Amino acid sequence: PSADILPSNRRSGGKATCRLRSVHQANLRLQPARRPLLLPLALVSAAVTATCTWQFCLPWMKQSLSTRLWNAGRSAQNTLADASGGIPGGERLVFEPREVGSAEQLMLSRMSEGHMITTHCFVAILDGFVDSERLQDALQWATIRHPNLRAVAKPPDVEKTDDFGPFFHGGKDGRWTWMPSNLTVGELVARALEVEDIDAASGSDFSLIWKKDFETALDKSVFDLTSGPLWRLKLLRNSKPSGGHESALLVRFVHSLSDQRSANILLNDLLEHMAAAERGQPLASPEPLPHPKSLEDVFLVDELDVQRLAEYALSQAEAGGRPSVMVPSALRSRERTKKKHWALDPTQPVAMDRSVVVPTVPAQGDVGLMLQQVLDPATAFDSQQRANLVSMRQLSAQVVGKLRHLCRQNNVTVSHAVAVAALLAASDVAHDDLDFGYEAYRLLLGVDMRLFAPDGDWTAGTLAFASGALDFTLRLLPKSGTAYAQEHGENGSSLRALIGGVPFWDLARASRHAIEQWVKKDYAAESTRLFDLGVRNLRMENIIRATSNSPTTLGRAYSVTVSNAGVYGAGPPDGQYGNLRLSGLFFAISTAVSGSMVAASTLTVNGGMQLTAHASTPIVNRTDLDTFADSMIKSLTIASEAPWPQRKGGGMPRVENPIDPRANKPWYYPVETDKGSLRCPAYEEIKSPTLRPFEVDKYVGVWYELAFHDITQFNGCGCTRFNMTRHGTVIEDMFTVTCPWPWREGVDGPWLPGWGSNGDRRLNQWTCNMTMFYQPARPGVMRETGFGQAFDNMVLEIWSDPDITAETGHEYTRAIQFQCLGEAGSTGITFIGINFLSRIPIVKPAMLQEMFVRARALGLEPFGANDMHVVEHEGCKYPRSTDTSWMGDRPEWPYPILQGELGALV
Repeated sequence: PSADILPSNRRSGGKATCRLRSVHQANLRLQPARRPLLLPLALVSAAVTATCTWQFCLPWMKQSLSTRLWNAGRSAQNTLADASGGIPGGERLVFEPREVGSAEQLMLSRMSEGHMITTHCFVAILDGFVDSERLQDALQWATIRHPNLRAVAKPPDVEKTDDFGPFFHGGKDGRWTWMPSNLTVGELVARALEVEDIDAASGSDFSLIWKKDFETALDKSVFDLTSGPLWRLKLLRNSKPSGGHESALLVRFVHSLSDQRSANILLNDLLEHMAAAERGQPLASPEPLPHPKSLEDVFLVDELDVQRLAEYALSQAEAGGRPSVMVPSALRSRERTKKKHWALDPTQPVAMDRSVVVPTVPAQGDVGLMLQQVLDPATAFDSQQRANLVSMRQLSAQVVGKLRHLCRQNNVTVSHAVAVAALLAASDVAHDDLDFGYEAYRLLLGVDMRLFAPDGDWTAGTLAFASGALDFTLRLLPKSGTAYAQEHGENGSSLRALIGGVPFWDLARASRHAIEQWVKKDYAAESTRLFDLGVRNLRMENIIRATSNSPTTLGRAYSVTVSNAGVYGAGPPDGQYGNLRLSGLFFAISTAVSGSMVAASTLTVNGGMQLTAHASTPIVNRTDLDTFADSMIKSLTIASEAPWPQRKGGGMPRVENPIDPRANKPWYYPVETDKGSLRCPAYEEIKSPTLRPFEVDKYVGVWYELAFHDITQFNGCGCTRFNMTRHGTVIEDMFTVTCPWPWREGVDGPWLPGWGSNGDRRLNQWTCNMTMFYQPARPGVMRETGFGQAFDNMVLEIWSDPDITAETGHEYTRAIQFQCLGEAGSTGITFIGINFLSRIPIVKPAMLQEMFVRARALGLEPFGANDMHVVEHEGCKYPRSTDTSWMGDRPEWPYPILQGELGALV
């Protein structure tokens, strides 16, 4: 779309900061298939469709409530009539009934107790006293104008059967229908409106009152689907101790009716109407708007392209199959699942290796078809017992203005920056001190589908469900938000190298890239179609209820959901409507039953950003949710002041590096992965600013490798050890390693190299002699030779841990080494080596995590620190000596040890 139809936070002097395809280009996805369709592909597509819908698209659509929020700032200034007149509240207005869309039908899902699984709520905070009669008149006016406020849902007139089981119906359950309510406008408003005046003498904090009501509305809202209304509005009024009044309009919807862009239009209608009445110029009764089409009616107008749909379904299945952070580690066991033979599980340790520890009972009835164990219904973890929590924050207009400016400089939008801040904050609350290394965080981002419709916005300014969602995964270290704040705190300069630190803007550009790929591949229609196929064939309500009590996921499918509704562009720019001023606007969706671990909904009002952080307790407690909200605000504030430092030669990593650091190469790929236009950095750019003067004799001796990024080392090896000996300026580094590794009980046997029935293993120890040259003029940088190459081996950081010193006698106890090789004058990097070293083979998880954090602070993340292999040292046998008298000649290339106790003799 052109810049003039984008929300104001995505305009930049007429230049759109996020480039999107034209409407015609964006809808090539709707054209008939032009490629041959193979039967096997169709079968795979159907199977993946079901799997994807069950596991991934279900919570995707449930979370898409917050999805609609993305561009909610679109203006509704022209929606009011000019003439004056009365409000015919006694009329019963009708519209043409239509089939409930698949996405809308999911939002009608209810728990067995009758409350909605998904409720969309917003609260408008107003300075001033809201007259209840004026509000009632305004609601009647809006109810006439917006048919969804008069809509009810008629269930299908079919008798359900269990011919296909409890979770599949194959299209035989029929479809729901939107019908006009049999109640008059006045009756609908009378049922919907509730007024509560707070007792000023109580001294209660008004914000605590409306926040509690907000959480209650999210928890267990019940609506009369037969007669309506499918919405509620509660007016709360309070007398300030200092004089004057404050009010809150708390609105809840069946999410099938609305998204946050629609909610903004409704709010503006109400405030404009009350302001006009205050002026003595009441607005005329409006012309009722047409009932809006469903997403499916808008997007699924052309022939199915099976290959494109299969491509999208497979991408969703692949993303959902990767381990990602979904449940806080506070709920996980302290023990990790033991890895079996490495070749059977070539993954790195992640939080999911620690099982979730929650009360469970055996699954009963239909649920037993999907789960063996379910959450104990007598505990707070059960989906019926979980509750919604919210935490509100505000970001000042000054900070938002500076943030928007830097977003434009980095060619991203504020939505991308909000997404990164939410990811950093999620990493703060997701982990304890037992987690280490990079984790995958899967983010669900709300999308305004109006931008991608074949003929543009079809809702014509009426209340409608017109949103979707896309998801992508970024790799981050645990507690990245905390690290970002520390790096830019009072002593932050001592923590970061010249090009180091949490790469906020690199992450924002990666988010932009993921969204651009979704647009480029025309997935707006395919996501709608895939979900439609699922709802038309599966009993989604039953699946939601069953999976919400999974003891593995607790109903979570994503790390974090983000919905940035842009700018509230309706009404006066200062939010002043007569004697009322809009000072805050917060929104959220229910996540107690299912959704993401944490969620963030943002909207800019009067220049300042309003943040609603929301989650489900006891999965996330209130303290952690407050931490999440504070972390987001802190990160956005820092980002508004902290442009990303320029790397040597202006080189940049691949934009998708935080998404896929291996550039789609398998773990065994024997060539250095693509590093974009990066060049090998200078020592001064990446060494620790607090690195003490380097003393080479304190550095030599035995080191154990804890983790590495190095294409010359096979990931299937373990027990890696360096033994450095100095002879003048020459340092010999005798490298030993066990390959393959690790061995585990039950997989050991004569089919593996070096197996011996007596328990001793041989023929799996390898060695290589690496020679380094100490350079007194360049302390900390040694010239190394190996594999026919010469390159700098840089010592970037050194620790002195008292407990390790006491155990080993070494002052230098841990270290980070870095090597880089690239052709002169070339932007290509042919080799990167990163080594985490320790004087002892096994360290505490917190120590290893500290080394990962330090490597990022030194600027190593885009060079491979986010693609490290953690070395196994459990149960290792190391050579008692690396002297030639014990091991034989020192080879210049990796060679098996053929002598000594670990040699090849069986």
